Amino acid sequence: MHQNKYYHEAVACVKDHVLPAQRELYERAGRDFDVVYGRLMNQGMYFGRVIEPNHSYELGYHQCTCPKVLDGTVTSPEHCECTRQSILYILHELAPGKHFKVEILSTILSGSDKCRFKIVVE
Repeated sequence: MHQNKYYHEAVACVKDHVLPAQRELYERAGRDFDVVYGRLMNQGMYFGRVIEPNHSYELGYHQCTCPKVLDGTVTSPEHCECTRQSILYILHELAPGKHFKVEILSTILSGSDKCRFKIVVE
């Protein structure tokens, strides 16, 4: 996996809490991303949808969850790359034999009312 300047920060942010929760969700879904994003992810602050079964998904957040944004330390939309990196990290940890692309569709820091990412399993 290509590592950019946000990679280590992203891993540090999600490895102890978000990754275990996502791993539990993935296992509960029978290791099926269609189930994760089509059904199980649609609760609380997250939402998901299947764009193309077994291939592409949308993952979104109804509000920004980044601690640095929430405390006002970061205001630049460029920092949303950190979230993109955290999604890539989690996906690679859940399914290490697969290759993923994650694209930022919209973010709250860019003026949208929610954060949205497109995930493609290659």
